[in-house]
Amino acid sequence: MKKILISLILLVSLLLTGCYKKVPIEKLSIITGVGFDVEKESKEIINSSEYLIFRGDRQIDRGVGVEKGKTINEADSDRQLNLKKNYLLGTIRVYVISEDRAKLGIMDIIDTCIRDQERNLNTIMVVSKGNTKEIFELTPKEANTMADEIKDLIDSSYSSNFFTNNASVKELANMYYQEGRRIILPVIEKSGNTIKISGLAVFDKDKLKEIIEIEDTIFINLLRNSDVRGSIAITLKDYNNAVDVNCISKRKVKVDEVDGRLKYTIKLNIKGEVKLKTLNIEDEDEKKIIAKIKSLIEENIKENTKKVIDKAKYDYKIDVFDIQKYAVAKYGRSNIDKIQQQFENSEIDVEVKVKICSTGRYKK
Repeated sequence: MKKILISLILLVSLLLTGCYKKVPIEKLSIITGVGFDVEKESKEIINSSEYLIFRGDRQIDRGVGVEKGKTINEADSDRQLNLKKNYLLGTIRVYVISEDRAKLGIMDIIDTCIRDQERNLNTIMVVSKGNTKEIFELTPKEANTMADEIKDLIDSSYSSNFFTNNASVKELANMYYQEGRRIILPVIEKSGNTIKISGLAVFDKDKLKEIIEIEDTIFINLLRNSDVRGSIAITLKDYNNAVDVNCISKRKVKVDEVDGRLKYTIKLNIKGEVKLKTLNIEDEDEKKIIAKIKSLIEENIKENTKKVIDKAKYDYKIDVFDIQKYAVAKYGRSNIDKIQQQFENSEIDVEVKVKICSTGRYKK
C-alpha cells in the first residue's frame, strides 16, 4: 500500500511539473543589452536594445532595435510591437546610459531596475559618450554581442588603472540610497570599430554632473577604491629615462573635525613591483635604488592626487572619493547637509606608504 501511495505522489508531481504554457526557445528573443537615450527636443524616451533570435538548426541572428515611449516600460511595450517573438529581460548583460539621458536624470532607470523582479540586479551599468544605438550597432570583435564586449571590458578593468569591476545595478542602488555617497559609473565610448573605457561619470543625486577624463580617473580611483591594481609610470625625459611600477593599493580613511572644518585623511598602502627601469640611478646598491624608486613613486602620487583633490573641491564641487560616508557615519545623518556643503572647505590629506617588493629578475 505504501509503495502504491508513493507511486501516486510521484506521478502527480510529474504531471504538475513540466513545460505547460512555456514558450520554446525558437519563439523567444533574448535581450542582451539595453541602451537608454532621449530625444533632445521632445524629451521622449528612446531605448535601444541588442537582441538574439534563434532560427533553428543552430542559427542565431543578432539585431539592434529602437523603441520610443513616455516611460521606460512604454518603450519596452513598443519593442514588442516590432519583434515577432516574445523577449526576456532577465538575460540583459549590460545597461548603457547616454550622456544626454544621464544629464536629464536616471531616477526612473534606478527605480524600474530595482522594482521590476524580472531584471537582474547584477547587470552592469555604464554611461556612454554619444548615442547608445551606435555602440550596439558596432560589430563585436571578441564576443558574440556588444553587450558581452562591454561586460568583459568592465570586468577586465579591475586589473589596471585602479578600477573596481563592481558597476552593477545593485552597487548603483547602494551609491544612490546610502547617505554621504554619490553615483559614479564607468564611461565608455567608440574607439575606431570598437569601444574603450574613457573615464568616470559623476552624478549629483540622479543627474550627471561631470565626466572625468581617464588621466584624472586613474588617481581618483586610487583615492576612492581599495584593494585595486594599477601602474605608476614616471618619465623624466622619455621612455629611455623612466621607471614603471605595477602596484596593489589598499585604502583607509579617517575623518576628524578640526577648528570647525572636516579633515579627511586618506591613507594609501601601496605594494609594487618594478616592471621597467631605464632610469639612470647612479648607485649600484640595490637598497638605495629601491629607496630612490620608492621616493619617486610617493612624490608622483602626492603630486597627482593633490591635483585631482583640488579639481574635486573647486571645479566639480562634489565628493568623487567616496569619503563623506565616513563623516556621516561618525557625526550622524542629521549632519549630512552640513557635511556635503562643507566639502569645498574641508581638508583632504593623503598619506602614502610605498613598499617595493621586487625589482624584477633583471638587476642593473
